[in-house]
Amino acid sequence: MGLAPALLWAASPNVVLSRALHFSSPDGTSVTLGPGKYFIEQSGPSELRLTPEGDKPGITIQAESLTHEQYELFSPMALTRPQKDDAYLIELLLPGGVRLEAKGSTKAPVEPPQIAKAPTPAPEPPIVQEPEAPVTAPTPPVIPPQPPQEESPTSLPLPSESTSPDNSLPYRAPDLPSQATRVVVDEHEPGKEPLYLSVLSPDHIGLTMFEQPALFWFIAQLASQPVDVMITDEANTQRLLDVRMLPPIRPGIHKLELKDYGIRLQHNTTYQWKIILQGNTPGDSYTTSGWIMRVSPPSNVAAIAQIPSMTSTPPRPLVEASLWYDAIWALSERIQTQPTDTTSLTQRANLFEQVGLLPPAQQDRQHAQKP
Repeated sequence: MGLAPALLWAASPNVVLSRALHFSSPDGTSVTLGPGKYFIEQSGPSELRLTPEGDKPGITIQAESLTHEQYELFSPMALTRPQKDDAYLIELLLPGGVRLEAKGSTKAPVEPPQIAKAPTPAPEPPIVQEPEAPVTAPTPPVIPPQPPQEESPTSLPLPSESTSPDNSLPYRAPDLPSQATRVVVDEHEPGKEPLYLSVLSPDHIGLTMFEQPALFWFIAQLASQPVDVMITDEANTQRLLDVRMLPPIRPGIHKLELKDYGIRLQHNTTYQWKIILQGNTPGDSYTTSGWIMRVSPPSNVAAIAQIPSMTSTPPRPLVEASLWYDAIWALSERIQTQPTDTTSLTQRANLFEQVGLLPPAQQDRQHAQKP
């Protein structure tokens, strides 16, 4: 499987920085990358070389040699990742699974303060003690009795989503003029192992308010064949993503983050995304597909879009706004950080059941019941 023509002739891996970033050089000194476009290449086993656009010398920074997901890249790919506490990552993903990660910061390193020698204090004059006057204890004031104060209602604890007696999240399909259908693989052929493969989307166009959301898909059993991931526009004229995940593919829920591939969804544009399980022969493959559209956030959830972490994003307002992909993303991040979060597991299972995704719902409910 090849990339779209526009991607085959892509320029060298590069990133565009909108602000100055500070990294460590291989010798441990601090180096600063100013705003601008940089071409990135590997200059050593744990080094990245960033060359500014134009006739300027390159800068070498320290990196850590890691591995990326089992996606087979057809050419190197450069990524940037803002992190918490002003941290910033620059990564270079190479074909074959190698990932070089450089950790920097938006804040300049703080130089250790210089300790000045304190001046020698001048000798203090002798203290002459005056005789103490007799101290008379003051008469305590008479305080009239006060009537009992009622507790302010603002001091009472506010109900939270986790303490609500009803943790179900009723989902309602958005009212859209165009229609789309989800395709699910659910094979039960005699003599063969049952196969269930599905994108975790509703059976219509699902909504997101994010430019680079995360998508999730599910496979019920271990797969020994490659899986291809594709994203195209509605007219199938532009292919945004075409990568391959190498076997073995573990059973369960898998996540695909669009920011890992520099993909940005346009407003009010419908995209189709597919998960293709390859077979032993070219014609023996299985495809599941769904649809996604990015919309402007409704007024009641506009502030949620500014929360830096999806783990702390409440899913209920997202479900009420019919933002399917964002609600699943928020619940999945909570489950990833706290696998025993039975509330989030139950809520996600409830959403899956509402749109007919029963096998992943059953898996979530089984995990929620484990001690």
